[in-house]
Amino acid sequence: MPDFCKVALPLPLPKTFDYRVPAGMPAAPGCRVKVPWGRRSLTGVVTELSDRSEVEEPRPLEALLDPRPVVPAAMLEFTRWVAQYYLAGWGEVLPLACPPLWKGRAETWARAADAEALRAFALGLPARQEKSRGALLRLAGSGSLPLAELKSLGLSAPAWRRVQELGWASRQERAAPPPETEAEASGAVELGEARPDLTPAQAGALEEVRGALKAGDAAAFLLHGVTGSGKTEVYLRALEEALDLGGGAIVLVPEISLTPQTLGRFSRRFPGRVAVLHSGLSARERAASFSALASGRARVALGPRSALFTPVRNLKLLVVDEESEPSYKQESAPRYHARDAALVRARREGAVALLGSATPSFESFQNCRLGKLKLLRMPDRVAGRALPRFHFIDLAGPAGEEGSQAGFLSRPLKEAVSARLEAGEQSLLFLNRRGFAPVLSCARCGQALQCPHCSISLTYHLQKPFGFSGPGESPGGAGQGPWMLCHLCGHARRPPRFCPEPGCAPSKGLMRVSGAGTQRLEEELRRLFPSARLLRVDRDTAGEKAFHEKVGRMMRSGEVDILVGTQMIAKGLDFPNLTLVGVVNADAGLQFPDFRAAERSFQLLVQVAGRGGRGEKPGEVWVQSRMPQHPCLQAASRQDFEEFFRAEVAERRDLGYPPFGRLAALILRSRDKDKALDQALRLARLLESARARLGLKGISVLGPAPSPLVRVQGWWRYRLLVKSGDSGALHRLLDPLAFEFKPSGGYLAVDVDPISFL
Repeated sequence: MPDFCKVALPLPLPKTFDYRVPAGMPAAPGCRVKVPWGRRSLTGVVTELSDRSEVEEPRPLEALLDPRPVVPAAMLEFTRWVAQYYLAGWGEVLPLACPPLWKGRAETWARAADAEALRAFALGLPARQEKSRGALLRLAGSGSLPLAELKSLGLSAPAWRRVQELGWASRQERAAPPPETEAEASGAVELGEARPDLTPAQAGALEEVRGALKAGDAAAFLLHGVTGSGKTEVYLRALEEALDLGGGAIVLVPEISLTPQTLGRFSRRFPGRVAVLHSGLSARERAASFSALASGRARVALGPRSALFTPVRNLKLLVVDEESEPSYKQESAPRYHARDAALVRARREGAVALLGSATPSFESFQNCRLGKLKLLRMPDRVAGRALPRFHFIDLAGPAGEEGSQAGFLSRPLKEAVSARLEAGEQSLLFLNRRGFAPVLSCARCGQALQCPHCSISLTYHLQKPFGFSGPGESPGGAGQGPWMLCHLCGHARRPPRFCPEPGCAPSKGLMRVSGAGTQRLEEELRRLFPSARLLRVDRDTAGEKAFHEKVGRMMRSGEVDILVGTQMIAKGLDFPNLTLVGVVNADAGLQFPDFRAAERSFQLLVQVAGRGGRGEKPGEVWVQSRMPQHPCLQAASRQDFEEFFRAEVAERRDLGYPPFGRLAALILRSRDKDKALDQALRLARLLESARARLGLKGISVLGPAPSPLVRVQGWWRYRLLVKSGDSGALHRLLDPLAFEFKPSGGYLAVDVDPISFL
């Protein structure tokens, strides 16, 4: 047994650390251990055993937390790649690949390192230590036992301490195995789902994927199918092939909210073989899923981005549904992109990667043009159903002006909703802003009420949602309103009646709300259609567990006439009686300071429009906009992604933005505004110096500049962008600085391939 090991710790450092392995402790690569770190202890993962140490006197491991490795060798290598590419500490990535520790059920075990020496020691104990003798003899005979059991047999503390000092026994912190229960949602499995006939496009796409699976070589596909074209059925048939070949699979979905509905379909097709993983599960449930996958009792892992790191045996297929969704990018360390990392894991393990979307990302579509992905097209809906018909309502024209006088719905949209109510059909109204109104401002000076900790306005809510806390309160259940809330930091306060700005006379500075959120839209709909049954879905209403399953049941049973919500209802939902989709404000996303603004607006509009007309009845989409001729909106009305790509991509190419270049965002944060700027300027000088020293060409350092959200939760934020046509050059520049640059009085966050620029 080697005397030393290297341990990756959850620190923003690229290195591992040497520790001594105590005699008799069976530490192995992939096991978690508790180690001393200064005056405290940290939990890390053993990455390597060694007969020598680079440290003169390494400290010993404190405890072994896993009786056997929980991170397989292939996953150790994959997590190291993730850490290196995204400039994170290896120990920051490895916890994603570990099951939850059972803190409440962890047991301390005793292990006989040298049974013969232990037996001889026990037999030599005096008669007054008869109970300790019996306990140690039992340990020597069994090899390992819970320490609590040995103490109950009478093992004394001095005797136990002595055999550890002599190296004849050791202690282990052993996590109790999770219960062997199915990881599927209760009530989700309903056997006997019929297998639909495939369309020619589905059959052709499936044949390509099956061929790659049978060949047993790594391959990557992009399944581009319009909404309602049956992409999920292709995933299911591909999974059947992978399982028939003796393999396992991972299916990634972009949102936790989509997991229950997707789980239902996959569980009906593969009963007892699907394990679900997401942050909404308890530690017990997540540990059960990990255990089922590691043992092979479950063969399919299903969940959001973190499910990518599950220990699926003999991985054959890796599906990334709605691959263009920004939620696949983690916004906190480690800042990995699950779609891109999935392609790497599939290639390393010889698996087939299948990305799917009605609105592919520009990066994936460009990879098809370069031959890195094979494009599979499904241009039509199943069963010959037509795509929903689009109607644009010009809010700058007569219909829009009339609507603005009476509320936020134009006359044509109100009439369309009314017609659906009379026909007994369902409507969906989409507004991607929660709360009642986005702004509370002074009628005299125009100043909006700002968050004291963030550089945004407070949002007016009719009541305080679960989890927000006002002055002197603890976060808890919903409170009676109205309340002003910050959606970034959670700050809450009661709305003032008069303007709080100095110099604004109270008698003239009355406060008024402006704009609309989902609460205000719901209020307007209740006034317009008092007999309609409404359901609002946004982050304020979706706090309870299984909320999305409840929404699905209510929609399918006909208990809801009008569904109102944010982007939480824009994708993945399939309700046959939903025939009308209304987009209340299609322009909001186009106004963001982001080169991807038009791309995201296109994706969101196509996805929400695709919720309509998925049953036997045709669907219609009514879009309210002040610029209905915008190329993004017009291309979305035809679900013509390739037309939109051609129109948008020329500017990206000229500017060297993705998919024609690589970006890294470096954010300097400090509680002091001047310090944040000073450190950002210092980092910019270091980057320019390093670029010149390394002779790197084709790299631009832009900034520093204030982030669009310059203050968040009391932190001032300045941003630099590093742009390069070559990923290797980008990493040569950033690798050392990402870990060595220590800003005075602040923090540096490095985001490779950023998605958000706020």
